[in-house]
Amino acid sequence: MSENRINTIFFGNNGLILDCLIKNSNVKSVFCQPLEKSNVNRIEITETTDKYSIPFHEPDRKELYNYIDYIKDLNPDLIVVCGYKYIIRNEIFNIPRFKSINIHPSYLPNYRGQHVVNWAVANGENETGVTIHFVDKGIDTGDIIIQKKVPILFEDSANTLHDRIYHDACELLKYFLNTISSGKFLQAKKQDDSEASYFRPRNPEDGIIDWNRDGIEIYNLIRALVKPWPGAYGYIKGKKIILWGAQFEADSSIYSSPSEIIAISDSNLVISVKGGKLSIDNYTILDKNGNEIKLELQIGDKFEKESD
Repeated sequence: MSENRINTIFFGNNGLILDCLIKNSNVKSVFCQPLEKSNVNRIEITETTDKYSIPFHEPDRKELYNYIDYIKDLNPDLIVVCGYKYIIRNEIFNIPRFKSINIHPSYLPNYRGQHVVNWAVANGENETGVTIHFVDKGIDTGDIIIQKKVPILFEDSANTLHDRIYHDACELLKYFLNTISSGKFLQAKKQDDSEASYFRPRNPEDGIIDWNRDGIEIYNLIRALVKPWPGAYGYIKGKKIILWGAQFEADSSIYSSPSEIIAISDSNLVISVKGGKLSIDNYTILDKNGNEIKLELQIGDKFEKESD
């Protein structure tokens, strides 16, 4: 019931999680790291805060600590973090009555760090998860409150997996909020650091395709970096070609060299790779200045790892 709803503050840029918070708690304020006004996540967050008249703030890393007294005055029961890139010091995360929690898109302690949905797909994992844990001084190291495993399907892209993870995250968050609102608590457990793995943030250069790798590894890289991420790419005739969508078919009868275009149909490319072939249904060609251009590709053209 509304009188039992706890007071929360949200730190992050995930609109789905913010919607869940609004439906299941009294959101007193929202903090987002500074983003370009055209950023899709920022637009979604600001549209939601405007709709519900929730104060919205986007301080930089240093400015954040000017808000300590403001946060104390809001008297929050809980801070919820999801997709917030700044490390929050304990001067802030210890303010609420129930402390602060983070929603992390992996089955901790596996895949601590950033861009872990992309890393899991790129690494060919069959399973990941979502974890709600307390915030502490480390990175994704706090005690685990509740978590759920999420399968990674062969046809998943980072986008489809991301959406499924955060759908499950909302269910876990709703359960957690309703539990503490009713005066009950969930027993948290410490993470086993000996089982932990950590992944750094990805950068655009991680998208370069090594055509000497097995075809399935290249397929995993492509589906890990679909839009809005920077994309997996190679070069033909010195022009950068970003591959946005692919299907992999195992085929041991292909004798063409890896990276060679073996068929072209309409706007689709079929590329020979080790162990099979890739069908590319969406790609972008760029010149050296990053401008999108047209280039007549032909059967027999080969992708290179680097531009000329």
